[in-house]
Amino acid sequence: MRSSIVIARRFLVLLPCLWAAVGLGAAAERAALPGYSSAQMSRGPENHLLLHARINGSPVTLLLDTGADVSFLRADRAQHLGVRVVDETMRTGGKAFPTGVVSDLQAGDAHFRELRFALYEASEIGGAVPGEAASAADGLIGLDMLRRYEAVINCHSRQLFFRKEGASGLDLTRGMRAMGFRKVPIIAYRHHFLTVPCHLNGRLGQMILDTGAFVTALADDAVRAFTIKTTPSRLTARGFDGKVRPVELAQVNDLRIGDVAIAPQTFAVIDLFDSRKQVRAFTGVNRIEQYSEREFSPGERIFGLLGNELLDQRRAIIDLESMSLFLK
Repeated sequence: MRSSIVIARRFLVLLPCLWAAVGLGAAAERAALPGYSSAQMSRGPENHLLLHARINGSPVTLLLDTGADVSFLRADRAQHLGVRVVDETMRTGGKAFPTGVVSDLQAGDAHFRELRFALYEASEIGGAVPGEAASAADGLIGLDMLRRYEAVINCHSRQLFFRKEGASGLDLTRGMRAMGFRKVPIIAYRHHFLTVPCHLNGRLGQMILDTGAFVTALADDAVRAFTIKTTPSRLTARGFDGKVRPVELAQVNDLRIGDVAIAPQTFAVIDLFDSRKQVRAFTGVNRIEQYSEREFSPGERIFGLLGNELLDQRRAIIDLESMSLFLK
């Protein structure tokens, strides 16, 4: 599932996070979407989006993670939650996980039956999935469920919509444009994660769209190639080998997501591409993790992770039906 590069939580104070509960552009953002069920999320202390739900009647907290290709539940909670373990596995990140079947999941007015989750131990994913306060979450909602139900995610108002079975889809483009949003295409990279086009210092590339990353971070090789000046920090990252390495910071003055210019600001700079590891890994829920650079074609070069603080700052709407990201 995930490796174990962990960015120190002190980084949360270095980048601005707008946590106000304002919707998609006034009342229209709060209005229900016809044909969609909805659930209200909250923000955790590490800036993650948390979905409060019930599994077989028991309350659970699930982190929303577009950087994970499957949904996960804690193995130590499976019996208490009445999860049925079946004789099959779910594979992700080169690992096989036991499969648990949830008979009933409710979140807001959304209601699902017979959902499959991968069951994990915290030691397998580099630590507990962050939840509220000092508590670990019960798991996470990944792309398998989000794409299956063509979710719409409002990263700023923290609303989550799922298209109901048999309902017609909605084209949000015109309405979003009228409210001052710009549309950016989302690309499904080999069905494992999502990217959006970007320009860094005038050069075209991609950023991974990752609501599981609490901050936006740039790949150190891209920063070096574009001669962007970096400064040391007291932040650290723990690697696969257990060694703690420093994290640098960079002032970025020329970043565009699609055709949306991002105001100059400071980003983390990390090693997304570990030359010693040739297997692909995923972005982390409370960690930022490595990817094998050889996975990407020249025109698909990854410049970094588009994380929660920037999605919140630009009032992002992620529409997984039309595969569009709307930014303001």
